Amino acid sequence: MNKIIIALVILSITFGAGYYFFFRPIPTSQNDKMKAEELQADPLTVVYTNEGYFPKEIKIKKGETVKYINMSDRRVWTASDEHPAHTIYPEFDQKTAAGRGNEYTFKFDRVGTWGYHNHANAKHIGTVTVTE
Repeated sequence: MNKIIIALVILSITFGAGYYFFFRPIPTSQNDKMKAEELQADPLTVVYTNEGYFPKEIKIKKGETVKYINMSDRRVWTASDEHPAHTIYPEFDQKTAAGRGNEYTFKFDRVGTWGYHNHANAKHIGTVTVTE
């Protein structure tokens, strides 16, 4: 009986530590914040940090191309809503998760308001409003 309790305690500690290290929020460094702000000066650039997409909402004209840059310590897979199928604007889908420093560009050829998310972390969301 004692061996079972000890095994359960060890298993609980291991699981808890693993959860903490894999799912805890990682703060963005001051240099990353400054770089992200610099990149955001371009109205057609969205930066992904450990906190999510910035800016979260952008407005563009039909035919313009938006650049998404991953400045986080995690992988990002930018895709249209709905998660996980990406059916709202299926062409707007990075189709793979990419690490820090990678860029994804997408030309918006459809007028509308398009929600998107990080497929690898769906609580990080954004919106692109495309006008004529």
